[in-house]
Amino acid sequence: MQKDFFKIQNVEFINWTEGMGEESISVQSSPRQYSVDFISNSNGFSWLNDRIKSHGKPLMLADKYVFDTFLSGLNIKGIPTYKFEAIEENKDIQTVLSVCDFLSENQANRGSMLFVIGGGIVQDIGAFAAAMLKRGIPWTYVPTTLLSQGDSCLGGKTAVNHNKTKNLLGLFSAPRKVLIDNTFCKTLDFKDRMSGGGEIFRLLITGGKSSFELLERYVDQFIDGSIDATQKLVAASLQVKKRIVENDEFELDIRRSMNYGHSIGHAIEALSNYQIPHGVGVAIGILVENRIAVNRGMLSRDEEKRMYSVGKKIVPSDTWQIFSRLDISKILPFLASDKKVEGVILKLATLNSIGEMVFVDLSLDEKGLVEVEKAFNEVIHFDS
Repeated sequence: MQKDFFKIQNVEFINWTEGMGEESISVQSSPRQYSVDFISNSNGFSWLNDRIKSHGKPLMLADKYVFDTFLSGLNIKGIPTYKFEAIEENKDIQTVLSVCDFLSENQANRGSMLFVIGGGIVQDIGAFAAAMLKRGIPWTYVPTTLLSQGDSCLGGKTAVNHNKTKNLLGLFSAPRKVLIDNTFCKTLDFKDRMSGGGEIFRLLITGGKSSFELLERYVDQFIDGSIDATQKLVAASLQVKKRIVENDEFELDIRRSMNYGHSIGHAIEALSNYQIPHGVGVAIGILVENRIAVNRGMLSRDEEKRMYSVGKKIVPSDTWQIFSRLDISKILPFLASDKKVEGVILKLATLNSIGEMVFVDLSLDEKGLVEVEKAFNEVIHFDS
């Protein structure tokens, strides 16, 4: 076991990296704690069949593609199941209400267990519906994408789109249990795995020098598709997120650090017309925000170079080309829509060093635009 420390603003955290959490992680939450369990998959998905049938009144909500690809052979005849296409257009309150109707029709109550199986969209719909129905019914999450396994499965945040605005309606809805089987990731294409890698990159930088060294050690195996390397990095990432969420479950202050890479990353996604996937946009956003920190005299160039070397591996080459051709002069309106904006100031989460995060002000005016454009151009030409 390896013990490390990291800091956000003036709050210091103890972080266990390698050797902790690869079987189970316990998360303190309101109103009750829950566990994240790692499944050693040697018999297909029979473990899930056993978990579902261990409950007296189980129900299932699943990504239709995931169900048809992995779970159609399960012996779950008679268990009420709601399948839907997990696309952004379906991540709205109407889908949530349809799931609530399904749950009501099948007499779901606080003695039931809703198994939510899929990636982040399915998680949002399931968590939202479970929290709304009868002021809360129990649910278990089985994340099937790397983005959900390495980040969103822990923390209890859920949101749906409304009035053409992403994640406008939101609440907190923690599961009773999270069950992670990394073999779901075997069928993900390279860009989807690297999208999850972007969030892992963020968390392991946040977690301090030991967790980042773990990423440096395993990143090449992870990129090559190693399930063992993936599980090590996912477990280490969730250890970091656990510390932050337990300190600030409802995002009153310190949990804002999870926005590292996202302010710039979300703008990059939008500027690219979403040709750049979320987690990859976050990885690029980290590189740009790191350069802003370097230019302000905060972060050392040596540490920036270490992070760039890892982050550049996570960004597919064709995605990097899209990034390098973006018209950055149009970025301000996208930055202005960020949830962390206060007046005309964007509260940017960035670094003094690996494992030491601070919040700084970025002005959303011509001065701020010049600073962001300079950072973008320097990151694009980093290897020149």
